Amino acid sequence: MISARDRLAAILAEVKAPGSFSARRTAPVDDLHIEVRGVGPLVFPVADRQARALCRFGRPARYGRGEQTLLDAGVRDTWEIPKSRVKVDKRRWAKTLQPVLGRLRRDLGLPSTCELKAELHSMLVYAPGQFFVPHQDSEKDDAMLGSLVVTLPSSFTGGALVIEHGGESATYRSSKNISFVAFYADCRHQVRPVRTGHRIVLTYNLLLQGEAVGGAGGEAGSELVDAAARCLDEHFSTPESRPGRPVRSEPDDPPDRLVYLLDHEYTARGLSWSRLKGSDAGRASVLAVAANGAACDVVLALADVHETWSCFEPDWTGRWRAGRRYGRWGDDGGTDDDWDSPDDAAGHEDYELDELIDRGTTLDCWIDPSGGPAEPVATSVADTEVCASTPSTDLRPYASEYEGYMGNYGNTMDRWYWRGALVVWPHRRNFVVRAQASPAWALDRLRDGVRSGDLADARERAASLAPFWAAVAIQAPTRDLLGKAMRVAGGLGEPALAAMLLKPFRVEMLGRGDARALVELVDGYGEPWARDLLLVWFGDGRPWAPQSGQNRPDWMASLPQLCEVLQAAGHTGTAAARLLVQSSWSWLRQALGQRREIPRPSRRDEALTGLAKPIGAVLEASAVIGSADLRDAAIGFLGVDGEDLLSCLMPVLRGAKGLTWATRTAAGLDALAEQTAALLTERLARPPRSSEDWSIEVPTGCGCDLCGTLGRFLAAPATRTLEWPLRQDGRKHVHGTIDGAELPVHHQTRRTGRPYTLVLTKTDDVFDRERLARSRDEADLAWLSGHWDVDIVQARR
Repeated sequence: MISARDRLAAILAEVKAPGSFSARRTAPVDDLHIEVRGVGPLVFPVADRQARALCRFGRPARYGRGEQTLLDAGVRDTWEIPKSRVKVDKRRWAKTLQPVLGRLRRDLGLPSTCELKAELHSMLVYAPGQFFVPHQDSEKDDAMLGSLVVTLPSSFTGGALVIEHGGESATYRSSKNISFVAFYADCRHQVRPVRTGHRIVLTYNLLLQGEAVGGAGGEAGSELVDAAARCLDEHFSTPESRPGRPVRSEPDDPPDRLVYLLDHEYTARGLSWSRLKGSDAGRASVLAVAANGAACDVVLALADVHETWSCFEPDWTGRWRAGRRYGRWGDDGGTDDDWDSPDDAAGHEDYELDELIDRGTTLDCWIDPSGGPAEPVATSVADTEVCASTPSTDLRPYASEYEGYMGNYGNTMDRWYWRGALVVWPHRRNFVVRAQASPAWALDRLRDGVRSGDLADARERAASLAPFWAAVAIQAPTRDLLGKAMRVAGGLGEPALAAMLLKPFRVEMLGRGDARALVELVDGYGEPWARDLLLVWFGDGRPWAPQSGQNRPDWMASLPQLCEVLQAAGHTGTAAARLLVQSSWSWLRQALGQRREIPRPSRRDEALTGLAKPIGAVLEASAVIGSADLRDAAIGFLGVDGEDLLSCLMPVLRGAKGLTWATRTAAGLDALAEQTAALLTERLARPPRSSEDWSIEVPTGCGCDLCGTLGRFLAAPATRTLEWPLRQDGRKHVHGTIDGAELPVHHQTRRTGRPYTLVLTKTDDVFDRERLARSRDEADLAWLSGHWDVDIVQARR
């Protein structure tokens, strides 16, 4: 069964452009007077001798690729005469040019209320053998619609100008008079090699001036409009399952949008309802009127379409040379083979496409029917919401990429297209549709509803966000989105809705500017509600928030300052601060436990050191809010098996040396310094390792027989070497255990006999590491004594 959107595309396909993508006119040469400095006035038809003189004053023409301007004779081989050398009698030339532009405007199907203006871009001379491969002009001005090529009378063969768009092609050859060829900027075109003589042209940028009467929704046939409106009604009332979705007992919802892809490319600067090209203008008019009749809204946008196809490699009949395919030129100015540049997207066009595997469409640059900028409607749309009268395969991609066969995947072609697009959605779904594209916009509308006192409507709208809010809110680029959401959540007066709006965020996004909103939330919904919310915000595995700009340890380092702001808000602010500090310590305690389990010592120490600032911040924040129980619980936890935490305890104390003594005491840092000094003193009191003691602490974790044998070898103080016949998988496991725990053991495989023998040898690092650790402990203890007034004798007790 044909879907409503596909029938709509077929209906709009009946709207034909009043003109073509390219057009040609000719005129006598009488009014054209050109003088080139160094060559003199041109005499028509231009003789070869004068043409060769022009070439002497020319320079190799460059071409653009993206933001680059390049010089490559394999892509563009022609002479460009600097505009500073070219003088055209504009007053006389206008007598011919202006009427021709008027006729070309009609030929291109542009409205009579507009006019074309031509701005000289360059003068080019193509000598024998010169050419320009298929390419597309960039729009250099907001009003630029296309290009105009004026070919001057001269004697030459070859050099045909070939223009194509949407699967159609037009070829323009030389004329005895002046030849004017106009075409839209998104048309691909090429100049085939000149065989004899010289092809001399003036190129112009075509600018469209004036506005099309009616803009969006101008004249449209009533029958087509009615048929299009019926398709819209059906599309927005018929559930349509998306490919890949699991089968569900309940039906899918109808789509919220319909995206109709136009035939032409547009730039963000040139996108306008009144400057749509060719058949796009008529189709936009029909769809705009139909949308109004179907109680729908419509905007104009730019679409970036990405398609992935299975494909077959080409059966080349031409030759490849220097990375480029060349064919032989026939006598009629054409080629025996298609001729193209492999540097261009079209270089992949000889691959035969088979089946469409996937397609994605993203949207940008929104223009409402009045011609002004519009709020986004969707950034990414499902394939079941997209249709087009002209398939992308009839257009040229701006980029393509081939993936060769790789055994179990490959032989695929990825192609990217830029197309204009019309986006339609029902009036009744306006809030939901716009909210999916712009969460900030949705929050602003909810805020307006709360402020106006219409809470019932605001709550109904907020509830409509639930199916997709978690997915879109965290991806929004607006930094203050959390602050907006908190203020709206507080104003709704509905705990469940408020929690739904806030749960997608992370605690890292909370700043001092949000303190007031947080206090109001705690005041309005209570501490249990706020505690549950913070549990979600602190939860592991949350998607990364690009708005936060920092990780959790960095955010926690600012916790004391945030608590100061909350404390100033009174009793409720203190309660909110206490919840934050409690949640922060709960996360820290879990993080400390996880990082202590890291088997590789260097990584474990690095990970634990990274928690030093958050630990100090939590202790300082507990002092700010006067929470002695929180402080004591943290200090107690850090003192249990604290030897494992020395790599982060010393950085905590070093980082706190700038605090006042009163703050140190209130934060429990003096007690932490005493605990740490006691740990260091206890370690230093242990007798040094004997020179005969080669024992190594056995790493925890694996309990297999191999690790049991390894553990007994490590623990043996008098055994330095172990020769161990082991199969390859066993040797690999032992290697991994030794390297993972960074044990001071050298391992080598003696490859004789079966199985090979693994030779383990304890290294002198057994002693060097202990000497380094003792020296570090002595330095840390001395520092504590000097900066924290720690009594070492008392610490020893």
